Amino acid sequence: MKEGDQVDAAAEYQHQLNERSTAEARNKLAPETHPDFDGAHCVDCGDDMPELRLQMKRVRCVICQTVKERDDKK
Repeated sequence: MKEGDQVDAAAEYQHQLNERSTAEARNKLAPETHPDFDGAHCVDCGDDMPELRLQMKRVRCVICQTVKERDDKK
């Protein structure tokens, strides 16, 4: 493989990684939906949602979201 081809391949690979990272970040920031969300209570524990979490368009309290993210990594 020529040096120019290697540079092009590396640039394409970096572009793909950047695109994937950007998409993942956007997905994390996207408003959440859940069929059981009533607009006021965490869908997992049922506790009142903090106003800031509601403004962020989240459906889980911080504790339940942390548990969900930890479990998703398994």
